[in-house]
Amino acid sequence: MLSLPDAPDNSNSIPSIGESSSSTEATDSAAKEGRSAAFDATAVRRRILATRSDITIYPGQTAPPLSAHDKEVMGFKQSFTLFSLIGWTTSAGYTHLVNGSPNYGTDSGAFGERLGAAALRNTSQNIFGNVVFAPLFHEDPRYYKMGKGHSFFKRVVYSATRAVVTRADDGHATPNYSLISGRVFGAALTNAYYPQTNRGFTQTLETFGTSMGGAATGFVVTEFLDEALEIVHLKKPE
Repeated sequence: MLSLPDAPDNSNSIPSIGESSSSTEATDSAAKEGRSAAFDATAVRRRILATRSDITIYPGQTAPPLSAHDKEVMGFKQSFTLFSLIGWTTSAGYTHLVNGSPNYGTDSGAFGERLGAAALRNTSQNIFGNVVFAPLFHEDPRYYKMGKGHSFFKRVVYSATRAVVTRADDGHATPNYSLISGRVFGAALTNAYYPQTNRGFTQTLETFGTSMGGAATGFVVTEFLDEALEIVHLKKPE
């Protein structure tokens, strides 16, 4: 197994009695930050859409294991969130600006085509990765935030590498087979709806590489988003 000396402490299990003191401190810390110290999988199932806090485990939180059904529900809901919409729009906007792949052109309808393609690609990747492969490979699809108290460089490296390294259900580090497999299948599926010029093995490989880069970027954004919101006064400092 891979070792993660820079990763947050493993908190996949409920604390034992001997750990009650440290658990209380973690609970108090999480409470001060306005978050529950325990991830509530039942609450996630009740909500129509997954929120960012549902798929992110913050320092001090206890994260009970997810069942295969929990992962499936979370994966479907995670595919349709405000964060997802921002990702689709950003991707479509950038490729439209540089006239990149998928090459729909630069006319008035091209942006809409790119937006639809981005939504379909990202949704299929997420469903393949979290709904199909996360249960199959027994991997935890949630992001464990490193948080403040660590150097900027360390947090960037840690968050970016979560695209290729994740946690197994038992809390140990493992290659991120579910995310990688989801990106492979999602890239392959683009051959069914991308323009002809963007189909084929080479183009599919390029799409896969771009998707992996996007996944790494997304994890970095998740790691620092709270601090960014504090800077622009959209979130109270912790």
